Amino acid sequence: MFAALSALNARPALYSRFTTPQLWTDPHISARMLAAHLDPSVDLSSYRAEFIERVVAWLVGRFGVRAGVRVADLGCGPGLYTTPLARAGADVTGLDLSARSLGHAGSLARAEGLTVRYLRQDYLTWRDPDGARYDLVLMVMRDYCALPPDGRRALLRTVRQHLDGGGSFVLDVDSAAALADVRERAVYAPSLMDGFWSDRPYFGFHNTYRYESARVSLDKYEIFKAGRHRTFCNWVRYFTPDELGAELAEAGIGAVEILGDLAGGAYDAGAPSFAAVATTGRR
Repeated sequence: MFAALSALNARPALYSRFTTPQLWTDPHISARMLAAHLDPSVDLSSYRAEFIERVVAWLVGRFGVRAGVRVADLGCGPGLYTTPLARAGADVTGLDLSARSLGHAGSLARAEGLTVRYLRQDYLTWRDPDGARYDLVLMVMRDYCALPPDGRRALLRTVRQHLDGGGSFVLDVDSAAALADVRERAVYAPSLMDGFWSDRPYFGFHNTYRYESARVSLDKYEIFKAGRHRTFCNWVRYFTPDELGAELAEAGIGAVEILGDLAGGAYDAGAPSFAAVATTGRR
């Protein structure tokens, strides 16, 4: 038993395991994730409803979203941004791995008579078969930080390939300041997180680790139920504006403007997150 518990609590090598897609494809977990998305009162899988409204209003004003403007939302979830942007007249495409979330998004669009193209695809490998290019590409809720370095490079290749000349990539990230609030810990509980991980009885172990030199944290969940053991790893990379700008520039997406948030707020170095607008050159 001691050896098994020691192995469970051992610090994994940095980015040794990437499990994020499982959160969106597992039937039970994806249902819990969707419920969190649709709760307007919490900042968990998505931002609170009031903030989303502010983000959409800023995007519409800043980028002149109207008929003929082409928008792609990478990791669109249940359509919290694609739906109002389509209402503004934009030609919207949403990508996500979760069939459950895309089903909800599609039902919203149909109910309002909106035309939104939803694709169940991995945005790391997506290549539009029609060669479509976009004026605006979005990645919200700090999804960029959950990707390992090779995943971020793949994501930026996708963005660069699909942005039209003069197009903009808008994203938000966890800030370097936020890492100071991460504490290493170990938690054990039956049905850890109130049944989030399974609809069957299970035991859960949650470890949080800091990787100081890489400016990364990991929340690792070991889930044991009868006949099955699963591991889930939630990596977070914490950025400075210079670090994020360097990654965007290396991918050929320059002219980076740093903002406080996705609603256009002023940058605050002590805040837990910040946003960026990166604009390509004219072709």
